Amino acid sequence: MSKSFLSLWVTATGAVAVVLSGCGATFDYEGLRAFESEGTGFQAELAREYKTFALFETDEMLDWPDAAHFGNKAIRAGRGAETPPEELGEWRLPKEHIGELTAARARLIEALSQGAGESRPETAAIAQVRFDCWIEQQEENWQTEHIARCRDGYYAAIEEIEAELAQAASFAGSDRMVAAFEARSPTEPQSFIVFFTFDSAEITPAAADVAGEIAEAVHGGQNVLIAIQGHADRAGPDSYNETLSLRRARAFGDALVARGVPADLIDLSARGESQPMVETSDGVREPRNRRVEIVMEPSSTL
Repeated sequence: MSKSFLSLWVTATGAVAVVLSGCGATFDYEGLRAFESEGTGFQAELAREYKTFALFETDEMLDWPDAAHFGNKAIRAGRGAETPPEELGEWRLPKEHIGELTAARARLIEALSQGAGESRPETAAIAQVRFDCWIEQQEENWQTEHIARCRDGYYAAIEEIEAELAQAASFAGSDRMVAAFEARSPTEPQSFIVFFTFDSAEITPAAADVAGEIAEAVHGGQNVLIAIQGHADRAGPDSYNETLSLRRARAFGDALVARGVPADLIDLSARGESQPMVETSDGVREPRNRRVEIVMEPSSTL
């Protein structure tokens, strides 16, 4: 990191000595080990993630200046102070990686501005600290395995957050879906959308809640047929996205069956990337296009 450095020199006896300059020389690492952040909010989760990262830097990587930097972020977060992700301009980054890192930071800031820290504090903290880890490792630019681990950890967390935020937005203004069922006409179809993380057919917690509400309505006497249609964004080949969208439809259908909905009430289909919710260029990742649409239609109208 540009804030501090290590110096080596050879003594008169030929031994190599190390001088630590900058913030790493005086940081209280043992105090950091003893530091505990209480609670489960975003700042507390940030503090725990930064502490783990800082101690890894000092114990495993022997990178005391960076360990001190992120240790200070752990303590600030643990005391409730605002602790934003790293600014790219403060690091000596290879030019070829600045574009991707800039876009990644923008996604993180956007997710946090939409309340990810409040709705998913643990995942949001992981996303931020993995992003900072990615920057730190990318500046050093030689431990490719560590760079990939931090980068991939960031992407996994931000994709999960974006799917949850899209899910929340799709039901904005609605308290509970059971109330919506009760308020509608007996012959009126009811539609829902659930979202998925990138390249995944795994049901998110929010999608599981939707499955539970639909099952509750069916068990409560709703006489319906359920059409489940899978979709994908435009990242990846058409044929792959067709298969992925069907896997998503099946995953949600399986979630309903696991909650007691009869399989013969469910019809599955897939549209791949052919019917996006948000129009994008080919190859673009768009969380609102990674979805399954569900229509419950009263059987009396069929």
